[in-house]
Amino acid sequence: MSSSLAITSTIRKVAFTTTDPAEIEQICAEELTVPLRLIGCPDGYYFSLSHTDAGRFSIDVVTTAGVSAEVRAADRAEPPASVLFVTGERGLLTYEAKAAGIREQVGPGESVCIVWDTRGSRVDWTGDEPRARGVRIDLGLLRDVAAATTGVRDLVFTGTRPVSQAAERHWQETVDHVARTLAGGSGGPVSPLVVGESARFLAAVALCTFPNSTMEAVRVGADAPRDLPITAETVRDAISFIEEHADQDLTAGDIAAAAGVTPRAIQLAFRRHLDTTPMAYLRRVRLARVHEELELAGPRDGVTVTAVASKWGFSGSSRFTSYYREAYGEPPSQTLAS
Repeated sequence: MSSSLAITSTIRKVAFTTTDPAEIEQICAEELTVPLRLIGCPDGYYFSLSHTDAGRFSIDVVTTAGVSAEVRAADRAEPPASVLFVTGERGLLTYEAKAAGIREQVGPGESVCIVWDTRGSRVDWTGDEPRARGVRIDLGLLRDVAAATTGVRDLVFTGTRPVSQAAERHWQETVDHVARTLAGGSGGPVSPLVVGESARFLAAVALCTFPNSTMEAVRVGADAPRDLPITAETVRDAISFIEEHADQDLTAGDIAAAAGVTPRAIQLAFRRHLDTTPMAYLRRVRLARVHEELELAGPRDGVTVTAVASKWGFSGSSRFTSYYREAYGEPPSQTLAS
């Protein structure tokens, strides 16, 4: 087996290639937390994995020579701690959980949501060097984002296929963007703030893409009463917390807890009093910190826009530049050069 390992900041990257069936099962169990038992590999055993673990989510690219395997039920007795989203790139992937009445076939360009069935399931992968990308998101993270944006805490995925083709494309583009971000194109480590923002971004897009219990809540919530007893003092407490902790990986839940209210309540409070959201306000504060550092940088300090932006949680250069220009009327490079 050939392998490589790299740990940068809060990201762990590993790559494996093997033709040993025992090693394939070991890799799947240890790196993907999927306890497989191989039951067939007609074209010979081959397995290649590129695994990027960012803590509360991971992105994997798997290539095989065609394989059939069972997911052992005995090792999945507890409820799953994560949700897997798979996009086919080559070949045909068939996932079947008979006890749950689920059978999905995933071809190139198709995405599905898989919540592993604790009673066991089967995977069959056929075609010419089948390949797929998997995104595993911590269920706790998905619940946190759902609670912050919709007030729903009992999150349940009610379907496996995206709600529309447009949503499916947006999901795949988001995964591509986050994968590029974690690759760290600037040459330096990806900051913890960028990793945290990427995790919440993925979770939010997943909740908008795959059918789940928050979607009905959003429709019902549109008609909910707006005169909740949230005071301006609550918002001031939240603002103080944001400004004091903007260099930390904050969530809407953290901000709400500091203000002594629920995530949904702090969302409504910011909408009412500031016509924005807590996370948008946090972005504004971080933009101000970037602006300040760029203004203070001297020509011999070796400061770069990319490094400062990453430090404050901004990853996509075009999106960051758009935010910055809108706030300060010029691109960040001009601020640095002046």
